[in-house]
Amino acid sequence: MGRAAVLDARPDTRRYNLVVVGFDEIVANKYLPCIRAAVGAGHVDSYSVIDLESERSTIEERIQGVGLKPREVVYLPESGCGATARQRQTELIGAALRRLRLPELPMKVYIATEVRAHEAYLRYCVENGIDSLVEKPVLAPLVDGGFTPPRITEVMQELIAQAGRTGTKHSVMTLSRYHRIYNGEVLRSLEERVRKWQAPVTSFHLRAAGGVWNLQHEYETRDDHPYRYGYGMLMHGAYHYVDLAVQCLSLNKLVFPDRRFRFEVSSFGAFPADQHLRIPKPAADRFEDGHPHWPHAESLANGFGETDITAVFRLVDTESERTLTVGTLSFEQTTPSIRSWRDLPDDAYNKNGRTSSVDLEAQLSTLYSTHVHCYDVPRGQNADRIDAFARMTTRANATLLPEEQYTSVRTFDGLFHSDSNRQLMANWLQGTENRSSLAAHLLPMQVTEALATSLRAPGRPVEIAEF
Repeated sequence: MGRAAVLDARPDTRRYNLVVVGFDEIVANKYLPCIRAAVGAGHVDSYSVIDLESERSTIEERIQGVGLKPREVVYLPESGCGATARQRQTELIGAALRRLRLPELPMKVYIATEVRAHEAYLRYCVENGIDSLVEKPVLAPLVDGGFTPPRITEVMQELIAQAGRTGTKHSVMTLSRYHRIYNGEVLRSLEERVRKWQAPVTSFHLRAAGGVWNLQHEYETRDDHPYRYGYGMLMHGAYHYVDLAVQCLSLNKLVFPDRRFRFEVSSFGAFPADQHLRIPKPAADRFEDGHPHWPHAESLANGFGETDITAVFRLVDTESERTLTVGTLSFEQTTPSIRSWRDLPDDAYNKNGRTSSVDLEAQLSTLYSTHVHCYDVPRGQNADRIDAFARMTTRANATLLPEEQYTSVRTFDGLFHSDSNRQLMANWLQGTENRSSLAAHLLPMQVTEALATSLRAPGRPVEIAEF
């Protein structure tokens, strides 16, 4: 990840018609100011919305509360499962986008739906020459209504190849491409030292604690971040940090540009069915939650997605079979939360009380390490008023490297993770986004596939042939 590769390009001078697919609280609160600024700067003419018919009343109420109103809103019926339903979904998507097209302007599409619908919209955009921005993770292939991880690589490669043929630009919305700490401090400083010393990343440990508290019945009933389709933490917030891990491990290519490495991972997970054992009964009783016989037999058959996953991995030189990097990846939701309410509040985005804590350490052999702990700091009783604090600690062999200190500590306060997302959105709207292309997310999605596959065979290694 050379520094030249992340320099922003010149703005696109064309004016676009923007379509937003999925008008949720994030779009209304976080990204509408970016859209308004893009309209004011002449990058965007106007925006329209596509959402589900079942959400019509919620969407119309939300639109009434925003200053910049959409030009038009199209509501689509829910899609079912199976080939016929997929074909019908493609037809509905095509009809909606043709209806919203302005003949004199090119179109851009921001795909902000639940992850199971990403592929259909992204595929239509790729095949029909429409630039897009899709929310993380890129896609979650479903077969007969269930998450099918082994199809991720196949679909990603197909879409990337097709995008190359149509010459369209596609980006992915994720946290760790423009982040002030993860990208601006950690990865930048590591890259400088990897280049200068030709020192590989030999150890990498990342733990992301999500602080998410869902009640047992919510796993079955929620359509926002659902678990009943067979995917969970990995296909929700964890992808931000899978992406970050891959960016860090990819620094090894600066030292070994011609060598091939194999990524091996072994995982264990916890699931909604385990929650009765894991949530203390006095706490669960406050919410009238924690039934020992949940989920029911028919619910268990659906295969709920994971709430927590911990994995060990290594990077192996495929020619010599020597190990280059060892490490751990841990993505957990069953960690300290700020939830104190039984029913999900209508007026709060942070409905399940999530508070993030991310702990990362990367080591360059015997020479250097950087360790950052970035965690949320709730401000008062408002669940949506949360900023972040970070502490970055380095250790170095200062005897051998006199320009370094044995140890250093820096702190950063008043951080907002959403700033990096807004920067990505702003760059995409003005046509300069080049850090988070669809092609750049092939490897993070392959690692996601390996992790999700390894969860289905606990403790057994799963490989990515080339890293």
